[in-house]
Amino acid sequence: MSTPKTPGPRLPDKPVRPPRIARQSPAAEPPSDTRSVLERLRAAQPRAAAVRDDEPAGMQPRPADPVPRRESASGGPGPAPGRAGRWVPPATGTAGAATESRGTRPGNGTGSGSGNGSGDGSGLGSGLEGAGPASADRLRIAAGKARVAADATYRAARRGSSVAVRHVGTWDPDIVRQAVVTVSAVACVLGSAAGVGAFGGPSIRDAAGGLFAPDATLLAPSSSAFSIWSVIYAGLVAFTVFQWLPSQRRSARQRRLGWIVAASMLLNLAWILSAQAGLAALSLVVIMLLFFALLAAVSAMNDHHDRTRLEGALVDVPIGLYLGWVLVAAAANAAAVLTGGGVDLFGWGGRAWAVLGIIAVLMTAAVICSTDRGRLSVAAATSWGLLWIAVERVLGQPFAVNVAFVAALAIFLLLITAGSRRHRVDHAYRRWLRAQEDAEREPLDLTGDDYEESRY
Repeated sequence: MSTPKTPGPRLPDKPVRPPRIARQSPAAEPPSDTRSVLERLRAAQPRAAAVRDDEPAGMQPRPADPVPRRESASGGPGPAPGRAGRWVPPATGTAGAATESRGTRPGNGTGSGSGNGSGDGSGLGSGLEGAGPASADRLRIAAGKARVAADATYRAARRGSSVAVRHVGTWDPDIVRQAVVTVSAVACVLGSAAGVGAFGGPSIRDAAGGLFAPDATLLAPSSSAFSIWSVIYAGLVAFTVFQWLPSQRRSARQRRLGWIVAASMLLNLAWILSAQAGLAALSLVVIMLLFFALLAAVSAMNDHHDRTRLEGALVDVPIGLYLGWVLVAAAANAAAVLTGGGVDLFGWGGRAWAVLGIIAVLMTAAVICSTDRGRLSVAAATSWGLLWIAVERVLGQPFAVNVAFVAALAIFLLLITAGSRRHRVDHAYRRWLRAQEDAEREPLDLTGDDYEESRY
């Protein structure tokens, strides 16, 4: 404290230098919402995978950035570019040091590493360099989507096929057999119509250069002989209707016969098509397969006998007529193939081979007619074909009386064979019935009064 006796320090009259007023630094601008959001996203983003030194820059993996960034003139993150692009996050993790891997706009001739659209043109080169990896990425994404779609389609197809197989497994095999026989019968009838040229194609008679015409070979029957096909087709239609009866659905005989008859009708259609196409050798193979199929059908009928006369008339008779006529047609087809090829085995001539062919037909038909009760329908159809061969050899061309005589003799022998077989079987059956009746009859007492009265 100063007193008059002890004065304190004196202040200068005027300041040595003008007073300085301390400047207050402006308050820090609060971060905008956009910047805070970007900072939070940058902090939450996983670190980029380390890039191997030996991997090319174009093939380095780029982590996906949820928000595109570009560096503004002030060094901080700016708004997203107008055109979609890929931007690499900063490797050091510091704000404001983001760099881009490609130019901002391809084709504008500008764009440096800073992405501000001005530079020395190096951005164009970097954009072109980045086009390759972008295309590869798009291809990989498309391939992945295609692979996923293919896997889904395969699983769906496999699941659908398994369901279809299970569904087919639930079908009634007897109904399936009946449906197959019906479809085969319809195809066979339509094929017969095509065989006569109903649909505009050539008829069987004019096909294969006329090899199936009545005057082509010595074993070719007259044109009137082919009218038996109408009877055969009517019988096959009757068989198809009969096998739909409820009593025949589970029949063991129909279960064995159905598939064989269906195959024979399809083979008949194949023979018509091959003959119309002029494939004589193929038609011979097909008709032989048809013959063996019908032999299997007759064998099935012998193993499972008919129970009623109606069944015999609608099943046994059509198949027997079918087999008898196919036997004659097979012989005529073989003669057509040999004649067309100019084959003359051992130099015996056509007449000798025609006679041998008729004998072979007779022996085969006789063996078939000697089974069961005697297949009279087989004998009838075979005799029909041999009859028209004999007529054509006498009244048509080529003229061959010896062939006609052998054919007529074969008819006689075949009918005798089938008739005798039927007579023997029927006679044995009647004897069996009589024996059954005698076994059931009460024995006669020869010592009683009844015997004495019966004598007078």
